Amino acid sequence: MKRRMFRLMVIFLLLVSVIFGGILGGFPAKANPADSEEDDEENEYDKLERELEEKRQNALNEIKSLKSDITSVEGKIKELQAARSDLQTYIKQLDSQVNALAAQIKELEEQIEEKKAEIAQKEEELAAAEKEAQEQYDMMKKRICYMYEKGEDSFFVMLLESGSLAEMLNRADYAMQMSEYDRQMKDSLKEVRDTIEEYKELLEKEKEEQEGLLGELESQKEAVNRAISAKTQEIASYQSQINTASGEEGEYKKQLAEQEKLLQQVENQIASVAAARAAAEDGDGGASGFLWPCPVSHRITSGFGLRDVPMAGASANHRGIDIGAPSGSAIVAAASGRVTTSTYNYSAGNYIVVSHGNGISTVYMHASALYVSEGEMVAQGQKIAAVGSTGYSTGPHLHFGVIVNGSYVNPLNYVH
Repeated sequence: MKRRMFRLMVIFLLLVSVIFGGILGGFPAKANPADSEEDDEENEYDKLERELEEKRQNALNEIKSLKSDITSVEGKIKELQAARSDLQTYIKQLDSQVNALAAQIKELEEQIEEKKAEIAQKEEELAAAEKEAQEQYDMMKKRICYMYEKGEDSFFVMLLESGSLAEMLNRADYAMQMSEYDRQMKDSLKEVRDTIEEYKELLEKEKEEQEGLLGELESQKEAVNRAISAKTQEIASYQSQINTASGEEGEYKKQLAEQEKLLQQVENQIASVAAARAAAEDGDGGASGFLWPCPVSHRITSGFGLRDVPMAGASANHRGIDIGAPSGSAIVAAASGRVTTSTYNYSAGNYIVVSHGNGISTVYMHASALYVSEGEMVAQGQKIAAVGSTGYSTGPHLHFGVIVNGSYVNPLNYVH
């Protein structure tokens, strides 16, 4: 009995101690291993998302810089091509000048050849006239010599030996006519020779003038040819610069493609992290079903998978469906979940990603307005954005995508 009472007393004292210890010092917090693991897991997700977002932003900045470089190089190429085109037009004009000068030179050369022929003809005529004059001069010298050798007696003997007065007069008249003939022939030949000589000198002068003009034209032609050669070298220089700039443009585009590929990888990683995080905390993975995300329209303008690229910058492998709808139309959450992304991207435009848990997320792109923020919880059917045409878009529509464990799948397997 005493032993039983002792035990009851010990139990009572322990209870009092616990009660008063809790009041005075507070109850000690009991560690929850599950809560600690959840906090660590959440912190790890936050850290990974920050790192990926930083990488994504760096890739976007690099893409923006590369596009600026490409635009600058393209502008430089256009300027160089315009300058080259101007030079080519100028060279065409110079070619016309060369052709005109060549035609003038050819005409002058033909005229000079004609003058040479005329001069040669006149030289032949002058030589013939001089020869005839020489012959006349030689004959006159013989007659003079004969008369000088015979003296005056010969003339009188010739008269006295005449058979009649008429013959004597005829002989006297003949002698006078011969003397007059010699004088006239001398004057005539001198006049012919002087005329030919003057005409020859005139032809020589004209020939010299033509040769001078020919020299000037040839100098002009050489100057134009030198100008053409210089401008051709300039064109070659511009072409070399164009080739260099085109090489730079190609390198920039190559880097741009690499950065866009990197961006895509980062976005895929972001989607994977979002999916993993969603699997832990964002809902039931749409177990209750998915709603059609654009209530005003069920018109699909581009399906999931391979397609013809609708515009430069768009993807040939379509990772969602495009739903055509008027701008401003409501976009609703296909299922309840947490908004993991609500931002702008140069290709997706204004877009939202909602995580639904169990590794499933939905994507809503090209919106004209966003009504929810990152981290916000949304209910199924809640209006989260408005249809628009931002980013790479050919017109107002909603690009709707579904991500399962980091990979895009056909949305029509989830919504109808």
